[in-house]
Amino acid sequence: MSDLSAFSGDRAVHGAVLRYRVMAFIVGSALLVLTAIVILQYGFDLRSQMKTPEKIVAPVHGYLYIIYLVVAGDLARRAKWRLGRIVLVVCSGFVPFLAFIVEHRVYAQMQAEWAAGVAGTATATTDVAGSDPTPTTTGTGT
Repeated sequence: MSDLSAFSGDRAVHGAVLRYRVMAFIVGSALLVLTAIVILQYGFDLRSQMKTPEKIVAPVHGYLYIIYLVVAGDLARRAKWRLGRIVLVVCSGFVPFLAFIVEHRVYAQMQAEWAAGVAGTATATTDVAGSDPTPTTTGTGT
């Protein structure tokens, strides 16, 4: 089960991951449509028939890619990503199929980081709670 609410942590990071996943899917899909149009244009010599779809899809993908970069930048800032992951995410918006692969890897890595954070928090809580095993009573006067 890959539910974002199953992990504890900063809600802002969870929201940023969700926004990133949605935009990665949208931009990846738009890029696949644009790639198919270009293949039809040049691979099958349909340049005259495919001009209108290209004029529509190419700018739409461009604007969506800019939004994707903003969303990915927000996630990178909130999650404190290193430069290598940021570069891979940026490249995934203009290499066909890479957006889906990178999105899957980013989400899996974020889940692992959240799980490690939950395990670290649980261990720290157990250590603190286990350090003083004597029960305390309040409100009883003798």
